[in-house]
Amino acid sequence: MNRRISQSITPNSGDIAALRAPFISKGANDPVIAELRRQLKDAVPAWVHKLNEGQELTAARLEEVQSAVDTYRRLIEFLLPEGKVRSEALSVLDKTESVAAEMTTELSGAGAFG
Repeated sequence: MNRRISQSITPNSGDIAALRAPFISKGANDPVIAELRRQLKDAVPAWVHKLNEGQELTAARLEEVQSAVDTYRRLIEFLLPEGKVRSEALSVLDKTESVAAEMTTELSGAGAFG
């Protein structure tokens, strides 16, 4: 004879509401998604979008870029699963970080002679 052990609980309407609440899709109006977008947007220095070859960058501005890279990296590594999108996003950040670090090094060297 087989034995069967079963334990279960029947949720009430309050339980159901509580268990579903954080997972209800609210689309673009979802406050969590809106806050993530705001965090990403706020991480980027306002001047970056207007950056061109005629402008000069200071060490402080390069630090702002590094801070933005750090914020994006934390979010991407925490939120995105392994895969193409994550790899490509991190690759772009690596390139940005490398360029900013190289420019910072060059600025430090120029300061020694200036």
